[in-house]
Amino acid sequence: MKFNITPNTINYEELQEKLATKFPEYTFAMRNKQFLVAKKSNTEGANIILRKKKMMIIGSFPTVSGTMLFGVCIVLLGVIIPLIIYLSVYHKKLKTMENKIGDYLQKEYEMKV
Repeated sequence: MKFNITPNTINYEELQEKLATKFPEYTFAMRNKQFLVAKKSNTEGANIILRKKKMMIIGSFPTVSGTMLFGVCIVLLGVIIPLIIYLSVYHKKLKTMENKIGDYLQKEYEMKV
């Protein structure tokens, strides 16, 4: 999900506190200065990225090792087999988490898509 925001209205600390109170079953951690990771399990998570005029919520693997493992599988097995596994097993869970967090943030900050 991608939202337009007014510049400098949201910071990561405030965003992390609000999300942690709304979703106690998730853990939230900063990966670097401009990257907040929401994690439900080792295979289910979402990345929240703040830019100057937009916010992006992307359902993805929450750990670097999980992302690298998926990339290595693509290289070793080709694109088709890992893509079928990803779409059949992980995509629905990741999209659900992305939509939950995105809907909450849209209501909280009254953003327009």
